Amino acid sequence: MNHCTLQAAIATVLLWLMPVGGMAQTRVSADVQREVLEKIDKAAAAMASMECEFTQTKSMSLLSSDMKSHGVMYFQRPSKLRWQYVAPYDYTFILNGDQVQLKSTKSTKNIDVKGNKMFRQITDIILNCITGAGLKSTSDFTVEIYVKDGTYMAKMFPKKKELKQIYSVIEVTFNATQTMVSSVKMTEKTGDATVVTLTNVKTNGAIDGHLFDITK
Repeated sequence: MNHCTLQAAIATVLLWLMPVGGMAQTRVSADVQREVLEKIDKAAAAMASMECEFTQTKSMSLLSSDMKSHGVMYFQRPSKLRWQYVAPYDYTFILNGDQVQLKSTKSTKNIDVKGNKMFRQITDIILNCITGAGLKSTSDFTVEIYVKDGTYMAKMFPKKKELKQIYSVIEVTFNATQTMVSSVKMTEKTGDATVVTLTNVKTNGAIDGHLFDITK
């Protein structure tokens, strides 16, 4: 997968949420960071499913106004995800185990993630950012935890060459009471950013399994 394809794939399917700029945040100590990550990891492990609505904003230096879209998301443990844009266009990303489907009104593309190392990394990042799992891992990112008024935010700095060439930092913000991901912001090396806000979040409810079907 070349640089442009990788960038397009990540920008299309990752959940990139509400910006946290302007908030005076304090980096926590190493001991507090371990405690926070344990709490986040425990909450992620207890989440069997999640569904929500989202709003996505793409800010680019070359454009005078932001690009906005919204849609719905469904997640089911361990590795099922449906990320569907409903306006201003219809586009759906489905992850079901090792299979990915990218579907629009004009075309459908299936990808075997198992045979594509880079796309495997992308899907792992997607799932980890949705649930908050994997923040304790040091293989993909350097993680720093910050706090503001009881709300925690994880700054994730890419370690791997492919992602470092595109993104400078991923910021994941957590709901203060439920320790669930409430926002994520991805900032590119260029300064452009993709932002998504999750709303009407419901966890551990029944989800129709057909939503994750990969059609041929």
